[in-house]
Amino acid sequence: MILFFEELMNFTGRWHPILVHLPIGMLIIAFIMALFSRREHYKNIGPAISLSLLLGSIASVLACFTGYLLSLQGGYEQETLNFHQWLGLAVAVISLFLYFLYKEGVRYSFMVKLRSYRLLLLFVMFILVGFTGHFGGTLTHGKGYFKDALPSAIKDAVGIEQVSEETVLLTNVQQAQVYSGIIQPILKQRCESCHGEKKKEGGLALHDQAHLLKGGDGGTVLVANDLEKSELYARLILPEGHKKRMPPKGRKPITAEQIKLIGWWVKEGADFGKKSSDLAQTAEIKEILGKLEKGSEPTSPFEELPEAKKLPADFVQQLQAKGIKVLPIASNSEYVAINAINYPEFNDQDLKDLLKIKDNIVQLKLGNTVITDQGLKMITEFPNLMKLHLENTKITDVGIGYLNGHPALSYINLFAVPVTDKGLEKLNKMPKLKQIYAYQTKATLTGVENLKKIAKQVVLDTGSYQLPFLASDTVRF
Repeated sequence: MILFFEELMNFTGRWHPILVHLPIGMLIIAFIMALFSRREHYKNIGPAISLSLLLGSIASVLACFTGYLLSLQGGYEQETLNFHQWLGLAVAVISLFLYFLYKEGVRYSFMVKLRSYRLLLLFVMFILVGFTGHFGGTLTHGKGYFKDALPSAIKDAVGIEQVSEETVLLTNVQQAQVYSGIIQPILKQRCESCHGEKKKEGGLALHDQAHLLKGGDGGTVLVANDLEKSELYARLILPEGHKKRMPPKGRKPITAEQIKLIGWWVKEGADFGKKSSDLAQTAEIKEILGKLEKGSEPTSPFEELPEAKKLPADFVQQLQAKGIKVLPIASNSEYVAINAINYPEFNDQDLKDLLKIKDNIVQLKLGNTVITDQGLKMITEFPNLMKLHLENTKITDVGIGYLNGHPALSYINLFAVPVTDKGLEKLNKMPKLKQIYAYQTKATLTGVENLKKIAKQVVLDTGSYQLPFLASDTVRF
């Protein structure tokens, strides 16, 4: 019998989110009608005001009762809950008192005296309804739910400081524990307002290891080495608008890089004690981790470059007249990308001519041109060159060797270039090199593995992808 009574209280308490909207609407309508009744044309709506107040006060009492039962289930921040409860009770009491002030036929002397103040009391009740709703929204959606969504212009006008999100910086990211130093701060920023120590929506709390492993009402949310079965990750990558996507719509979204870090941790075993250096890392993960160590990472690698020299306008016009595109990397920037897509005759002499603006070039797209191995000797003279495209050219291992040691190159495209394992081995002394695209080259799997052993930070993409065949597929790729 006791168990039945407890279950009945839990069930009744869950009606609070439904019932709480009834008094809000009724009491606000009463306030609006009271304002209109001051005009001669609407004086006859007095009885409707008292009826609206009566129904609103009854609905307020029901909302208070169900809200109290719901609060017994726990999971709410106590201080905010107390404000919400007491304000809700105040609304119920004042609305009932106002009913008698507006009801015709009430003869109590003190009521008669207070009638001249009833519109003021209605305004006070209206304000209390707003504050009660505010704290209710805070309980449901977390602190700052309304304030954070204000347009920046309004925040500036009323003096609300726009707080930038605190970034957790690590002195040595590779020696930091992945869970405590990287994953837990992300969960604290993005998840604990709903799934924390004080509030556990769906029975799920993520504020410590024990609760994370325990899961929620729907079971475990973390399965080591399995991204699909780990709800902690799987719900983060659901499409926008999906009802199960986390964080839900209206909350501050989690960033793509934070999702990748969580996925990396889960995929590598979801260990709570291992350091970053203990887990396998792709070049992308290394780059993301590096940002945690450096702090304010530039949004673009080009931002790290010093101020560039001004481009000679006449020389740029000469290049464009040939069909060579000179594309600024950003507005008002003197750094450029050179693209010879419309000038397949681009040769070694053209590359030599580009030395006039060598300090300004950060990207060279020389695919499908007649550039030769000898021309690549000049690449080391372009100090800020970060990306080099050589796809569908006749470059051999000899030319590739001239690139080794370049201080800034981070990306090389060798699609359909006749480079072999020996050529790849020559790219072992490039401090910034992160990615090589080597599809349809003469490199072998052995050569690829050898380069990975020498230059562990490099991702070598050799193409030849194969999609797994699923039972639901009708076409095999």
